[in-house]
Amino acid sequence: MISRKKKELLRMGLQSLLGYPMRTVLTMLGVVFGVGSVIAMLALGAGAERELLQEIGRLGIQNIIINSVEPEKPENNSSGGRGGWINYYGLKFKDHRQILETIPGIERALPVHLSKKKAWNGSRWVESNLFAVEPVYFEVFGLEVATGRALTSQDEEDLARVCVVRSGLLQELGIYEDPIGYLLTIEDQKFTIVGVLSEDRFQGYAQKALVADARSSEIYVPYQTVLKRQGTRSFSGSAGSWEATDVELNQIVVEVEDLDQVILTSRTIENLLSRNHPEKDYEMIVPLEVLAQRRKTQQVFNIALVAIASISLLVGGIGIANIMLATVTERTREIGVRRALGAQRRHIIAQFLTETTTISILGGVLGIFLGFGLVQILVVFTGWTAVITPSSILVALTISVAVGISSGIYPARRAAALDPISALRHQ
Repeated sequence: MISRKKKELLRMGLQSLLGYPMRTVLTMLGVVFGVGSVIAMLALGAGAERELLQEIGRLGIQNIIINSVEPEKPENNSSGGRGGWINYYGLKFKDHRQILETIPGIERALPVHLSKKKAWNGSRWVESNLFAVEPVYFEVFGLEVATGRALTSQDEEDLARVCVVRSGLLQELGIYEDPIGYLLTIEDQKFTIVGVLSEDRFQGYAQKALVADARSSEIYVPYQTVLKRQGTRSFSGSAGSWEATDVELNQIVVEVEDLDQVILTSRTIENLLSRNHPEKDYEMIVPLEVLAQRRKTQQVFNIALVAIASISLLVGGIGIANIMLATVTERTREIGVRRALGAQRRHIIAQFLTETTTISILGGVLGIFLGFGLVQILVVFTGWTAVITPSSILVALTISVAVGISSGIYPARRAAALDPISALRHQ
């Protein structure tokens, strides 16, 4: 329950503020904009963090992704005129076999072969990323089929020429009818489309880690079909010269049984691959490590955003202190009368702090609504993701109250320090 004295202090504080409504509103504006800015900044930071979690989470925090990386070509390593040469690099079948056989705690290790192929529809063609994957690949990375079906183990056994495509590829090729059963020409071979993936696709870091196509022109075919029917070598060239690239595996996706063993397993795999690949023609991506690093960076970014937005609150606090100092001068006689009637210094301090705290709380509440509005405007006009969390509201309101109290301490102490007799004589 609020005591009678506290109720009286609150009443007097509100009366003083309502006596000068315009000045009170102008004093409050700094807090309003400050709180609104803090909430908007924190919402942008939370939105960025959520997108980051979703993006990296799609890679699977218990996964370790190893990609082949083409080393830099020596200056003198060129075919030079007619003829050609073969470029060998990257992960080998031996690496995949050794990871499965020698490293404990592995749930599975998925081999992936990637090649650039032209997909044709009549005279129209699109250069696409052809992913040769095992059927479980769809489950590991949450690839959902919107129409038709995914690849199956039976497709693997039969070395079937079937494929699952992105809708973006169909649009680029001008295929607008029902694509299921359509014979898609990939280079010089016909593949039957058995499924179309949903519109959801890899973006940002996940897209880079999985070597996905930003244009959504990926084609997924059975791993054994490519391995047995096409091999791992791809050719390119013109005018009598040619170049071949031979990469046995473009990617190995390792799924670890125990989350606590992911980092240790990644170190073990790194030691194994470093012995097999002294030229370092691979890169390892550990989503769990990346997530921890990105979250740490995001936390620093959030602190910086709050610090920048809090400058508005600091300016608002200076405004409150300035107005309250002017109020002390205007109300010198009132203070003298209260002291003469028995009010102690702590009562004067409490009254002024009540007024500054009231201003900061009201400004904070209005600032919360302003923050909601700012966030909606940013989302609509920029397309950014923003998330307002209860903690951001609490942080903004706490800072505003702290600013109100701290900015009112000096004026309150100055008012309490006035000599009662001199204050009564003040005109």
